[in-house]
Amino acid sequence: MLSFLSPWAPHFPILLVLLPLLGAVLSPLIGRGDRGWAWAVMTMGATTVVAMALLLRIREVGAVSYPLGGWQAPFGIELYVDLLSAMIALVVAAVGWVVTIYARASIRVEIPGDRLGAFWAVWLLAITGLLGILISGDAFNVYVLLEISSLTIYGLIAMGRSRDRKALVSAFNYLILGSIGAAFILIAIGLLYAQTGTLNMADLRSRLLEGGSEATVNTARAFLLAGLGLKMALFPLHFWMPAAYSTAPSAVAGLLSATATKVGIYMAMRFLYSVFPTDQGALTGANAWVLCACAGGAILFGSASAARQPSLSLLLAYSSVAQVGYIVLGLAVGQIDAMTGSILHIVFHALMKGGLFLCAGIIIYRLGGNEFHRLAGLGRRMPWTSAAIVVGGLGMIGIPGTAGFISKLHLLKGLFVAGQPLLAMLVLVGSVLAAVYTWRFVEVAYLKPVADEDSVPVDEPPGMLWPVWLLIGSSVLFGLHPAPVVKLATEAAQALLGAAG
Repeated sequence: MLSFLSPWAPHFPILLVLLPLLGAVLSPLIGRGDRGWAWAVMTMGATTVVAMALLLRIREVGAVSYPLGGWQAPFGIELYVDLLSAMIALVVAAVGWVVTIYARASIRVEIPGDRLGAFWAVWLLAITGLLGILISGDAFNVYVLLEISSLTIYGLIAMGRSRDRKALVSAFNYLILGSIGAAFILIAIGLLYAQTGTLNMADLRSRLLEGGSEATVNTARAFLLAGLGLKMALFPLHFWMPAAYSTAPSAVAGLLSATATKVGIYMAMRFLYSVFPTDQGALTGANAWVLCACAGGAILFGSASAARQPSLSLLLAYSSVAQVGYIVLGLAVGQIDAMTGSILHIVFHALMKGGLFLCAGIIIYRLGGNEFHRLAGLGRRMPWTSAAIVVGGLGMIGIPGTAGFISKLHLLKGLFVAGQPLLAMLVLVGSVLAAVYTWRFVEVAYLKPVADEDSVPVDEPPGMLWPVWLLIGSSVLFGLHPAPVVKLATEAAQALLGAAG
C-alpha cells in the first residue's frame, strides 16, 4: 500500500467518492478556463491515487465494508468494496484523470466559454456517480448514484451542441431512454424490497436464498435486465449510444466510452451473481440464453454497422456496441475463464476505446470533423494520431501483442470449456469484422491518393497527443505483460462466481 496514505486507509471507500464530489462543489468557485481545468486535474489525480491505494488494500486484507454514520449493515448504509469493484473503480478514476488532462484544448473549441465553469462541475459529478455505483452496498443507493451520473452525462452530451446541433437531440433521446431504464431498475429494486424488506445487497441475497415468491423474483430480474440493457447499450437496446457518442464533446465521448457502459455491465454482474440466486453459480438457462442472444446480435450488428459509417466517431461508437457484446457473453456463460475474459475486456477496452475516441477528437480539433472524406492521407499529415488509431484498431481485432488478444483468448477458452463453440465462433467472426472496419481507416489514411494541398503535415498538439498514447500504450503494455492484470481479474471472477454458488 502507498505508505504515506496508511493513516487514511480505513476511509479509502468514502474518500473515493468524497474527493470528486467536493471537487465538483468547489469547481464553480475556482473559476473557468485553465484554473477550472487545473482544479479538475488535481481532483482526479487525488482520486486516482486513492483508487490505487484502495485496490492495494483489498489485495492485502480482502473485501472491506464501510458503514456510513457508524450504523452497521443491514440497518445502515454500507459502502462495500471487493476486488472487482476496486479494479473497475481504478479504471474509471485513472481514465477519467487522463481524459481530464486531454480535455484542456478540446473543450476550448467545442464548448462556449461561458459554460466552462459549469462544465468541470458537471464532469466531476458524473465521475462521482460512476464511482459511487461501484462501491455502494445498498441497492437503492446504487439507483440514486446511477441517476446522478446519468443526469450529469445528459448535460455533458448536450454541451456538444456548439460543434454539432444534433447533440441536443442525442442528449434528449438518451434522457428519455435512460429514464425508462432507470425506472425499470427502480421497479426491480422495489419488488426486491417488497419481497425481502431490506435494501442491503448482501442481506438481499441471504433473504432471497431463504425462499419466497418466485414470480416476484423473476419479475424483478426481468425489469433489471431490461433497465441495465438500456444503460449498458446492449443490443437491441443500444440505439441511443452511437448518436450520443458521436455528437458529444470529444473528451466526453472518450470518458463515456471508457467508463459509463462498463459501470452498467458491473451492475449486471453484481446483481445477477451477488444478489439474485443462481443455479450453482450460473445464470438460469433462460436468462443466460437471452443475454447470449443479445450479445451475439451486438457483436454481429455492431461490427457490421461500424464498417459502413461515414465518420470515425460513428465507426467507433458502433464498434462499442460490439465490444459490449463480448463482455456480456462471458457474463452470461458464467464459466471462470469466460468471466475472467469479460473483466479483462472491461479494463482493456476502456484503455483502447478511450484512446481511440481521443484520437477522433484530435482530428476534429485540427480538421473540423472526422468524416472519412476528410481523412485521405492522414497517415502522412498526422502520423502519431494515425498510428495510435491503427494500434487501437489492432487491439479491437485482438492481434497478439495487444490487450484485446489477452481478453479474447480467455473469453474463447471459457466458451469452449463451457461447451459453447457457436458462441466462440461469434467472437472470431466479430474479430474478422473488426479487421474490416480497421482496414477501412488504414485504406483511407495511408493508401488513398490525395491532392498536394491535402498532403501538408498538420500540427498534432502534444497536450492532447500524449494522453492518447498513455492509454493506447498501456493497452500494448498489458498485451505484452498481462500476468498481473490477469491474476487480478481471475481472482475477481472467482470471488464473484464463488459468491454466486
